[in-house]
Amino acid sequence: MQDEAKIGARLAPLFSLSGKTALITGAGSGLGKATANLFAEVGAEVVVTDLILEAAQATAAQIEANGGVAIAVQCDVSDEASVKRAFAAADERFGKIDILVNNAAHRAKNEFFEMTVEEWDKMHHVCTRGTFLCSREAIKRMRAAGKGGAIVNISSMSAAHTNLWGINYHYDSAKSGVDALTRGLAGEFASERIRVNSVLPGGMKSEGVANMRANYDFRGPVTLPGRSLMGGATEPINVAHAVLFLASPAANFITGQMLAADGGFLVS
Repeated sequence: MQDEAKIGARLAPLFSLSGKTALITGAGSGLGKATANLFAEVGAEVVVTDLILEAAQATAAQIEANGGVAIAVQCDVSDEASVKRAFAAADERFGKIDILVNNAAHRAKNEFFEMTVEEWDKMHHVCTRGTFLCSREAIKRMRAAGKGGAIVNISSMSAAHTNLWGINYHYDSAKSGVDALTRGLAGEFASERIRVNSVLPGGMKSEGVANMRANYDFRGPVTLPGRSLMGGATEPINVAHAVLFLASPAANFITGQMLAADGGFLVS
């Protein structure tokens, strides 16, 4: 067996994002924040976007305090003009986009018979339309540069298997749409070395999830003891590791795939 120094020298470049510019949506908190910090740690310049500018600024400040490079940009991913402004800001500062992480999501819940059309549309506008709009802007730039690129879409295990009854239909539908975009874009742009994959998280520990549990009746497969084989909700950084893998050179022959980081829910 080789010594650790030789192993590290071999593996480090596979997971390095040095020289890459990554735009991450919804990076003011949760998984997006964890991913932004992780990408910066392995060398990426990070465009931190969030609907709440102050949250994006806090993440960018944390990255820079740790020696990384980041800018903060306010972005409503459901609004075309806002998306275009965010990518223009990335152009102005870094001149390119190598990696896009479509993480921004809408978390509101409601029961099936109480859900309004506006609530249904809002979920799809953020999750599905947002993924479309941001991917379009990123792919334009990747194609123009001619050096390929990587898009990682944050989907959900609920796109593949219902995990909550009643309150999640709009979310399940929107995330299924994200995976459809993943497959289609991967097929169309593979010849240009633009890779597109999805990560399907399971439950993550966050303030938002705690608030939802307090306000809605959580029922369904994910609430059953033993369904999440590795113990239920995990820290966002554990899912961020899967995002890094798909964005990194280690995954340079992987596209159009759905990687579940769900603690074994889908196979239980």
